[in-house]
Amino acid sequence: MTTYSYFPGCSLSSSAIEYDTSFRLVAREFGIGIDELEDWNCCGASPAPHHWGGALGILLPARNLHIAGASHPSVVAPCAGCFNRLKYAQHELGRNPALRQLTERALHEPVRYDTEVINAVELLNREIAPEEMAARAQGRLEGISLGTYYGCVLVRPPEVVQYDDPNDPVEMEPLLKATGAEIPHFPFKTECCGSYMGLPKKEIVLKASQRVIESALESGIDALVTVCPLCHQNLDLRQGQINAAFGTDYHLPVLYLTQAIGLALGHSPEDLGIDAHAVDAGALISRIRGRRAAS
Repeated sequence: MTTYSYFPGCSLSSSAIEYDTSFRLVAREFGIGIDELEDWNCCGASPAPHHWGGALGILLPARNLHIAGASHPSVVAPCAGCFNRLKYAQHELGRNPALRQLTERALHEPVRYDTEVINAVELLNREIAPEEMAARAQGRLEGISLGTYYGCVLVRPPEVVQYDDPNDPVEMEPLLKATGAEIPHFPFKTECCGSYMGLPKKEIVLKASQRVIESALESGIDALVTVCPLCHQNLDLRQGQINAAFGTDYHLPVLYLTQAIGLALGHSPEDLGIDAHAVDAGALISRIRGRRAAS
């Protein structure tokens, strides 16, 4: 069994704890070892110090890279924002000797920054063959149309994250298709949901997220699938605010990738934390169970 260093980050330890729960569950199901970093710190994605300038936006994720480098060759960051910040710090440390020296003064030793950084999609594709997923899922998600929503930071900037196609990413699709789910064309899969603008300019987030949801519904999608806690918050938690602002009546479930896979494996929505979401996924769950009972 391969073991990876695991960086849950702030969101998976608080507002997106259901992502952490479902991620750990899926990892256990497929024998993937994850070893949570000891004494990890915020990567800087939430308070966004990288937008303030200075070295703090590098020092925060660099410390996590340093901790990860002491244990396993690879570290997985399921949160798209955390993944982006770790990759960015690695990129900057690799090309800026002065920044490395500053980081080493802060850490009081040479910084370990070359640990492989991967995201949740990358990990699952690496460790689970579509054939194994299909055998385990037994077509549980047949007839369910899932929209793969990557958002901005998982695949951009491409020269930093070096993951998938920044304009038309497809890496979520193999395992989801293996569950029996349909993956229709979704033109807004990398459009911004408004990101962290929900506090200073909530109207920006509501409009941006409304466009994503509307595009999903026009594409015949039954549920969106994401690996970004901030995207999930904007599309799920704020869906009621979107309805109030635009006079819409959206009820589109938003799942984490590991929750969708967990459903395909036969786990309950309670075990996966889906019952904690703002948008009720009851109708979707009933369809999945109904098709299973009929077969």
